[in-house]
Amino acid sequence: MPVTSNEPLSLLQRQSEQLEYSHLLDAAASSAIPNGEALLHVTAFALSGLSANRIKERAVRKPFNPLLGETYELVREDRGFRFLAEKVTHRPVVRIACAADADRWSFAQSPAPTQKFWGKSAELITEGHARVVLRDPAGAELARYSWTPPVCALRNLLAGEKYVEPVGALTVHEESTGARAVATFKAGGLFSGRSEDVSVAAHSASGAPLALGLTGTWTAQLALTCTSTPPHPRAGAPLWTAGPVVPAAPTHYGLTAFAAQLNEITPLEAGRLPPTDSRLRPDQRAYEDGRVDAAEALKTRLEEAQRRRRADMEAAGEAWAPKWFVKVGDEESGEEVWLPRGGAEGYWAQRERAGDGRWDGVRGVFEV
Repeated sequence: MPVTSNEPLSLLQRQSEQLEYSHLLDAAASSAIPNGEALLHVTAFALSGLSANRIKERAVRKPFNPLLGETYELVREDRGFRFLAEKVTHRPVVRIACAADADRWSFAQSPAPTQKFWGKSAELITEGHARVVLRDPAGAELARYSWTPPVCALRNLLAGEKYVEPVGALTVHEESTGARAVATFKAGGLFSGRSEDVSVAAHSASGAPLALGLTGTWTAQLALTCTSTPPHPRAGAPLWTAGPVVPAAPTHYGLTAFAAQLNEITPLEAGRLPPTDSRLRPDQRAYEDGRVDAAEALKTRLEEAQRRRRADMEAAGEAWAPKWFVKVGDEESGEEVWLPRGGAEGYWAQRERAGDGRWDGVRGVFEV
C-alpha cells in the first residue's frame, strides 16, 4: 500500500491509545468502589478505546504495519503507568503483544488484527482477549477481567463517506466472581449513517440483572444508570467523557490530542530508547514531517530489508524469537497469550541499564 494510505503512527502506537483513559482502571481499583461499580468502570475502559475512531477522516487511513521486532514504549509518569508493545509474529498471522502496569492494575493483550471484505464494507476483527487485573494498595489481587474487542465495520468502501462503527456486542467478564457486563451497540440504518449509541447491562454470576448500567455513545460520553430505589447517588452522571482532538482534526488525520503526542521523544525517552522503537522508524518520521516521497522510498527499503532477513533466517533454519515477550498460552481456551519477560532479562530492567543508549542483543530492524 502507498504511504499516503497511512497515518503517521504504527499499529503498536495505536495499541497504546487504549491507555488514554487509564483513570477508569484507577477508579475501578479504588477500595471505595463496590464490586458492581468496578465492573462498569472496566467496561467503560473497554469501550473508551473505540472513541479513537470517532473522527471519520481516520477511517480512510491505517497505521504503519510494524516490522517484525519493532517495539514501542509509553511511560506516563503523570498518569502512573508504563506500556510496552512488540510485534512478535509476522507469519502465519500478524500478532502484537502489549502490556501496561500501574500501582493498582495491569493490562495485557496479544491481538491479531485481521480484515474481511464484503464488497461495499469491511470488517475489522481483533482476535485475542484483553485482560485486566486489579490490585489493592498492598499488591494483593482484587479481581480479574477479560473481553474480546468488538468487530468494527468500515462502511462505504466504494462510494460515499467512509466511517467506522462497532457492531454487535462487547462482553466484559469478571472472572473472579462470574459477573459480566454486556455492551450492545445500536445498529445503524441503511441511510442514517454511523450509529454511535451503546447501552450496558450488568449481570451477576447467576445471570440476575444488576441495578447499575451505562448508557450513552462510544464516541463522546457514557453515564451511569440505576434501576434501584433509591437510585445510586451518581445515577445520570458521566462516568467517561472522550478527550479532546487536535485543532482542525479532519486535516490532521483525525488524531486525538493523546495520539498526536505518541511520536514525541521527551527527556524521559531521549537517549534511552532501543533502536527498535517506532519513534525512530525513518519512513514514519519522514511522513510525519511531510516528506512523502522520502517516506515512500524508505518504506519500500525497510520492507525489502525485512524480507531479506526473513529469507536469510529460513535458509539458515532459524526461527524468529521475540525479545521482550514470551508465549505462555491459555490452557482452557487454547488462545495464544504473550506476557512480558520479567527480571533482569525484561525490557524495563534493560532500559534502566541503557543510560548510554546501548541495548544488548537488540536487532536493528530499521537498518536497510
